[in-house]
Amino acid sequence: MATEERDRERGDGRERAAHDVPGGGTTHEPEPLPDLAHGTVQRAQLPARIADIAWTALVIVLGAWVLGSAIGIARGTENAWVYCAIGAVLFVVALRARLSTLKARARTRL
Repeated sequence: MATEERDRERGDGRERAAHDVPGGGTTHEPEPLPDLAHGTVQRAQLPARIADIAWTALVIVLGAWVLGSAIGIARGTENAWVYCAIGAVLFVVALRARLSTLKARARTRL
């Protein structure tokens, strides 16, 4: 505060910006993200990124389901074998579908 008053009294014409720090440097605030306008690269990549996130989340949830069911088998929970088998089948199908989409995308980018 004293530095700002001293600069004003001196009248050196230098206004301190809100992001200036007392040491003379500036803070590095991130710039806002641009809009995803039609025809931009980011807009074209958006569906693939959303699909990647969805597939990854599905594989993780199914993997957790299989792991939880396997723990249930170890504890002797009733019907844990059924849940583990169904979860394992769904996990394998989702993982193979995820890997095949990655391979197909790699082939089309060449």
